[in-house]
Amino acid sequence: MSTYLPRRCGLATYTADLREALGVATDDLESVVVAIDRDGHSYGDEVVATITQDRIEDYSAAARVLRDAGVQVVLIQHEYGIFGGPDGSHLLELTRALNACGIPYLLTLHTVLTRPSPGQAATLRALCARAARVTVFTETARRVAIRTGIAAGHQLVVVPHGAPDVMRRPPEPATLRPELRELLDTVRGKPTLTTFGLLSKGKGIDIAIDALAEVVTKHPEVQYIVAGTTHPEIKRQEGEVYREGLHEQVQRLGLSGNVHFVDAFLALDELSAILHASTLFVTPYRQPEQICSGALTFALGAGLPAVSTSYSYAEDMLAGGAGRVVPIGDGAALAAEIIDLLSDARALAAAKAVAEACAAWLPWPAVAAREADLVTDVVRQAEAATARPGHATAAAPPLNLDHLSRLTDEIGIIQFASGPNPDAASGYCVDDVARLAIVAADLLAVGTDAKQTATATRWLRQSIRFLTAAYDPSGAMHNVLSYGGTWQDWPHTGDHVGRTVWALGVLVGTPAVPDDIRRPAAALLDELGPRAESLFGLGLRSAAYALIGLARAGRTEQAAPLLARLDEALIETSSADPAWRWFEDELTYDNARLPQAMLLGAALLQDDAAAARALAALDWYVQHVGLVDGTLRCVGNKWHRRGAHWMADDGDEQPLDAAAISEALVDAWQHTADPHHAKLAGWAYSWFLGRNRAGARMYVDATGACHDGLSATEPNGNQGAESTLAYYQALLSLLRAGLAALPHPVAATAPVPTSLPTTALSKPTNKGRVVGRASAGFGATATPPRLRNTEDHSDAL
Repeated sequence: MSTYLPRRCGLATYTADLREALGVATDDLESVVVAIDRDGHSYGDEVVATITQDRIEDYSAAARVLRDAGVQVVLIQHEYGIFGGPDGSHLLELTRALNACGIPYLLTLHTVLTRPSPGQAATLRALCARAARVTVFTETARRVAIRTGIAAGHQLVVVPHGAPDVMRRPPEPATLRPELRELLDTVRGKPTLTTFGLLSKGKGIDIAIDALAEVVTKHPEVQYIVAGTTHPEIKRQEGEVYREGLHEQVQRLGLSGNVHFVDAFLALDELSAILHASTLFVTPYRQPEQICSGALTFALGAGLPAVSTSYSYAEDMLAGGAGRVVPIGDGAALAAEIIDLLSDARALAAAKAVAEACAAWLPWPAVAAREADLVTDVVRQAEAATARPGHATAAAPPLNLDHLSRLTDEIGIIQFASGPNPDAASGYCVDDVARLAIVAADLLAVGTDAKQTATATRWLRQSIRFLTAAYDPSGAMHNVLSYGGTWQDWPHTGDHVGRTVWALGVLVGTPAVPDDIRRPAAALLDELGPRAESLFGLGLRSAAYALIGLARAGRTEQAAPLLARLDEALIETSSADPAWRWFEDELTYDNARLPQAMLLGAALLQDDAAAARALAALDWYVQHVGLVDGTLRCVGNKWHRRGAHWMADDGDEQPLDAAAISEALVDAWQHTADPHHAKLAGWAYSWFLGRNRAGARMYVDATGACHDGLSATEPNGNQGAESTLAYYQALLSLLRAGLAALPHPVAATAPVPTSLPTTALSKPTNKGRVVGRASAGFGATATPPRLRNTEDHSDAL
């Protein structure tokens, strides 16, 4: 999908060349074309659909044509200005329709701006977020795309711009037009500079002509060929003003005998003839951000060295010595480098030798072979992604609930452990009980053996009792309960309230949860859900946790304001610094929950733009923590602040961060069906299994526990509730999505070990123990609910 010949533009030529080269490179691909049109061109039979640039309905219609034609993958050539709508946003209609049809697409970026406008950035990020791959022409372009948050590193692939084979050798002069033969006769034996391409002010030909006036003072025989018609869009808006100005400039400087204009859109063999008759290629472009130049590629493909202004593509392509680079707009520097090369035969020969070496790897067949491999890989992965069950990306050890059973008694789950042993003195907290409820619901969702199902159901009943007891009619909640059964804090709002809403949403939204548990969960969610927006006063994470739960429960009305606030925070921070595409000025804890919550909320509310921004933020974060390179490096307890220098060792990594990114990537994969997200989710989960900076296994196979933290060299010896539940949240997320499989029959839950402290095993003697604040000096609560009961563990509160 691109502009296409006979439309006269570089992108049309590129697309025709690529299509022809793909046909030569492999017999496995058959290609057709969708042409972006503006002037009613007539096209060949290979064009199966035409999109009138500014007609938005044509874009989705083209997707249906491709679906009906059995197309398996689409290559979109992206350039600013060729697609309709604000900042080319009509193209999003096509990509949405392609996704709906199940057709993946690759996006080739012909321009990557270091400072795109907000509209340009938003459109391109949305396009890249849905793309199976994003290709760029140079490593510099790849770095710019990552830095600006346009695309994630794992999406981006460098595929060079190809040069036609015909550039490698000149045609027979007899095959050329008479006027071109006459021109070549004129320049034969003289030092000749050449620039070709569609003319516009941005090409800087006037700069080169000014430079030529200086060059001829040293080398009066120098010739300069300027080949190419005026760009159609420029001609439409301004006519031939620029070309006429160049002619006047030549006359004024007395260069009529040195400058030759070829006002024609030249065929490939004609370009080859001119390039092989030339001594140096000149690209005096004015745009430093130009990430590609087909003209410079063709020149190097002909083995012709170049002198160029310092736009991005020229810096990359000439860095090896195939020419010289000068500051943009500096005609004096341009003249000096041309004079230097023309005056130094050895330097010119060295530059030509490097250019000829470039010509060996630039021909289209070699480039097309790489493109064909990408296409084949995308098709294969798309086919695999449609069969989600069994599309495993991570090997999981057998399910073992021993350690969770040790930590959990009839009240809730004990917070901390000393080594592997529960620390009863640490008591219980709402945060961990909410996590336990999520894990228990997911255990029922994935299906386990009868004993584990009974255990998970019991945990759910205990959890909903605990959460209900912690709730205060004011909308706040207690958080910490002593092992003796008294609350250690006044009701307040915080992360624990957000996590409670999350857990309640999972219980309400999971069909496998029994009705007698779902009903009280829904009732409590009815109390807390409408208050969720107030959690923003405490920070984004509390609200993000709540948004995840509301999305899981399908509570659209309550989720909407939370999504809007998260989106607003992301836009505000990332707009202030495009290189920091995040919600806050600092990366702290549980970071991936922010884009995960935004993505789930956007999916619920069918807000594609917000979903694209959430995916872009998640991709940025994935890049930041190194997961695209295969090893997750969580932000440690020394947090990362925008603009600050991060130390090589920024503190211990926490399992909840690894779980958060794994779950967020699972949700991203389920939203996009992009296999990259599936693969990265598996890599993130594998952090628990030793794929981390220390190479240390965090998960304890023998007991099903997880270590509390990871230093640069080893795990923390303690194995508390938060860490172990984080492991199971990550694992069960992959299992629910079919991205992991248990390789062995699930392990039966072992009896509670006798090493547990005796007080935790014995039946408490004070039936109906008071839940109050007396032990903390707060005074007892009136009519306290009963949590610990020796006769009926399901006793209602």
